[in-house]
Amino acid sequence: MDLVIENVGRRSSQWGGEGDPTDLGEASLNGRERNALFRNRGDGRFDEVGFLTGAGRVEDGRGVAVADFDRDGRLDLAVQNLDAPAALLMGRGPAGHWLQVKLEGTASNRDAIGASVWARASGRSQLRQVSAGSGFLSSSSRVLHFGLGEAETVAELEVRWPSGERQVLRDVPVNQRLELREGSPVETATR
Repeated sequence: MDLVIENVGRRSSQWGGEGDPTDLGEASLNGRERNALFRNRGDGRFDEVGFLTGAGRVEDGRGVAVADFDRDGRLDLAVQNLDAPAALLMGRGPAGHWLQVKLEGTASNRDAIGASVWARASGRSQLRQVSAGSGFLSSSSRVLHFGLGEAETVAELEVRWPSGERQVLRDVPVNQRLELREGSPVETATR
């Protein structure tokens, strides 16, 4: 899944003003709308698939974290709703090829926060950046995930480290997790 949007609203009519389009007054539906999950079609459009995946729950959504918990190449979601136990929604169904990249900084910070990675495959480019947080009450995995569809290799993988160093790997095999250390060659490739 490429984009997750959860329902977040407010509980008080005092937060908006008269004529404010977000001011629903006491009629606020916060916590009573379905959470939404959108799948990227790859052409600038998205399909709402929450009702198909079990993510479209009528709960007061608070946080969502994205990671490949079972390391099968499909992204999974950890969802936290108000006054409810956390739920783990596992990615299922057919998957295309993928590549995961885990970075460790040496001259840069150890977690590589701020690093950018470009994956170029089958004439398309994807950019992922390592960040420390991803939303309210949640933080997604710092392992970068690239969905590659039918591509059987990544022609070029470029890492731009916060220190300014740049690493480029060519003809990288897919369906693996690469662990890259700043300034070193590829250390590990695991499935």
